[in-house]
Amino acid sequence: MEGERHTEDDEAQRHTVEEGGQRSAEDDEAQRHTVEEGGQRSAEDDEAQRHTVEEGGQRSAEDDEAQRHTVEEGGQRSAENEYSREQGNMEIGGEEIGSSCPQHPFDPVRVKNKVINGDALTDDEKKSVLQNRWLAPQGYSYPKRTLGGKQLRYNPQWEKNYEWLSYSPSEDAAYCATCLCFNKVKGKNFSFLTKGFTDWKNAVGDKRGVIPRHSHSEGHQRATELAENFMLITQGQKKDIKSVISKQYDDKVMANRKALLSIIDIIVCLGKRNVPFRGNWEGSSENGNFNYFVNWKAQFDTTLKQHLETAAKNAKYISPQIQNDLIACCAEDIRETLINNIKTAKFFTVLADESMDISGIEQLSLCVRYVSGEGESSEIREDFLGFCPLTQQDAKTIATVILRQLTEWGLHTEYLRGQGYDGASTMSGHVSGVQKRISDVHPRAMYTHCRSHALNLVVVHGCSDLPIVRNTMSIIEEIAVFFSGSSARKGALEAETSKEGQTTKKSGIPLMSDTRWSSRSTTLSAFVEKFTAVHSVLEKMGVEKPSVSAKAATLRHSMESFETIITAVMVNEILGYIHPLTKLLQTTNLDILTAYEEARNMRQVIANQREDKGSRLCFEKATALANSIGVVPAKRRVSVRQTYRANVTTESVEDHYRINLFYPLDHITAQLDERFAKNNNPPILASYLVPSSLKYLTPAREDEMLRWYHEDLPDQDTARQEIERWRHKFEDGPLPSFALEVLQKHNLSFFPNIKCMLKIFLTLPVTTCACERSFSAMRRLKTWLRSTMSNDRLTGLAMMHVHQKVEVDRENILRRWDASGHRRIQLAFD
Repeated sequence: MEGERHTEDDEAQRHTVEEGGQRSAEDDEAQRHTVEEGGQRSAEDDEAQRHTVEEGGQRSAEDDEAQRHTVEEGGQRSAENEYSREQGNMEIGGEEIGSSCPQHPFDPVRVKNKVINGDALTDDEKKSVLQNRWLAPQGYSYPKRTLGGKQLRYNPQWEKNYEWLSYSPSEDAAYCATCLCFNKVKGKNFSFLTKGFTDWKNAVGDKRGVIPRHSHSEGHQRATELAENFMLITQGQKKDIKSVISKQYDDKVMANRKALLSIIDIIVCLGKRNVPFRGNWEGSSENGNFNYFVNWKAQFDTTLKQHLETAAKNAKYISPQIQNDLIACCAEDIRETLINNIKTAKFFTVLADESMDISGIEQLSLCVRYVSGEGESSEIREDFLGFCPLTQQDAKTIATVILRQLTEWGLHTEYLRGQGYDGASTMSGHVSGVQKRISDVHPRAMYTHCRSHALNLVVVHGCSDLPIVRNTMSIIEEIAVFFSGSSARKGALEAETSKEGQTTKKSGIPLMSDTRWSSRSTTLSAFVEKFTAVHSVLEKMGVEKPSVSAKAATLRHSMESFETIITAVMVNEILGYIHPLTKLLQTTNLDILTAYEEARNMRQVIANQREDKGSRLCFEKATALANSIGVVPAKRRVSVRQTYRANVTTESVEDHYRINLFYPLDHITAQLDERFAKNNNPPILASYLVPSSLKYLTPAREDEMLRWYHEDLPDQDTARQEIERWRHKFEDGPLPSFALEVLQKHNLSFFPNIKCMLKIFLTLPVTTCACERSFSAMRRLKTWLRSTMSNDRLTGLAMMHVHQKVEVDRENILRRWDASGHRRIQLAFD
């Protein structure tokens, strides 16, 4: 190589990439070149040359062997190491190129051929091209070209305004460093990438400047953006590689996420408020609530608006299938939150009941009861987890579905400590019922017959086993149906009620229901309260309304029987004592012992009415109602032979109904004794650990209790000693009466075994009201107009509707949805 270097007079040269400045060839002063850290070369040292890119590595100038050039270490070849061109010399404008300008390590021609051949550059090569430039040595004269009759040459000052310019001394041509690495867009200025730019005459200028036009070209700007992000990655940033390589990609990802999060917001809002998603089809579009709110939100959400306007017709992500997918993800997110709470509590019981939806599918509702929280935040929770369609209603199928579904949801069934079902033989059978099959797998999962169902059976039998009561209830039910069948009749009744100065919370007379536990009490109470108004309206309709006059007259004559009046008053009195217990049993923070105690207390109150003046008060109230409609209190005649009604000889009307009606209502107390008998199952023995009941914890009960709970205790060896310390703790002072109160108000960190037993005791099921509430939600969701709803969609909407207070993580829902399948939209989740 023919050198134009100065050996002892030349000062050190510094090479810069970030600023790209070069000294002119005529400048004889020392040139300074820095790459990143601004290393210096001594003017007197002609041998050692130091070149740093990132780590400031140094090489000795005395090392004349072949030197390696890497991007990460910033190594450069020594200025004394000369390279010869592989190609022959070329002659431009009368000057020979190549013999005086060998191919330098920073010559862009070194990577041009790889780019033309379609070979990918390594990261080291890209970094070298972007950071390093060839700098003319002192005294170097750029070759001249004859262009337009003038001798023109490359001007290194252009590199100050256009840092991407990279001059090739071997070809006397200019290249674009960023386009060599990243430009994939062909255009008019593609010469900066392939053969090199040499038209110095039209290099710059407002009209014909090729260099500025290339600087503003789409391909160059895209390459510049990629190059900047590439350098950020090489400097150690831990950002996602796709987002770093392309800022445009990053912006697109964020826009996609924001648009889908807006769609998820709408789905969650409609789901929690139980607003139907779909509507009627008008032509090729659907006029549903979901589409309406999407378009409404797009009016002020620019990202969502742009997504709807620019996305392909089949990539807007608002189709029914996408709705179903997102609804399912919302349900999974809510269920995951609940499952984590259950796992934290450790022990749980399962509640199950079945009901048919509007489309005829038998749905099994699964709920879980557990104790959540610690200390003052302790509470009993009964959470709905989902519906499971049943293909068969036999015990084996139901038991299999329950255990399989609990396992699929991530619950550990070895911690199952109770089962709560109704009293149907399929569920409660002790030979092959659901509870027996599950108990065979998990022996300590104690079965409890739903206490609300049991109390409802008490009321049903009490109102149907006695003929006089059964007949009266039928008459009242017919009257309720009569007024409920027409808004005009109901309006007339309300007008008459207001005329008499009565104020009631409910309009009309509510209908009775075998499954609504408090419906009988509510219907009877409304009938007795509006008795005179009902009679007055029926009397008017018997005359003024020919279409219903016969029915109205029949019902009025039935009301004018004193037997009907006094029966309604007495049964309403008895059910008035049962109604509060019905409401209490529907609460969640109730343990099974309290439920039994309240039922026995109510039974005693009803029994006391038999001995006290209960019958006299009922007779006086019935007499007042009878007088208000002109009915004289009387009893039916006594016959010699009577089979189907009471026929006891009495001296007065009051005695007749006390003996033949009020006393037979003892049937209700007998039902309460049978269905709420004292339960001494081993799990319930933990109730004796409540301080107010400690005195009843005998050694025999203690032994049986510890045998049952032995495997669950955290410190089995010290359980007896712990109970003795527990007794000593509550020798004096006020004694808590409820297990939940003990957990909330007392520090049990020193009593881990007692804490464990009390939690399991509170976990034991009392009722299946949570399942009944889920069926109410199902009937609100799956109506006649929505009868084709799939089961997955039904469960998802039910989870959102039932658990309105459970916060959903929108970002987590989006991640879950993105991971559930291959998505065309770019979300860039890990």
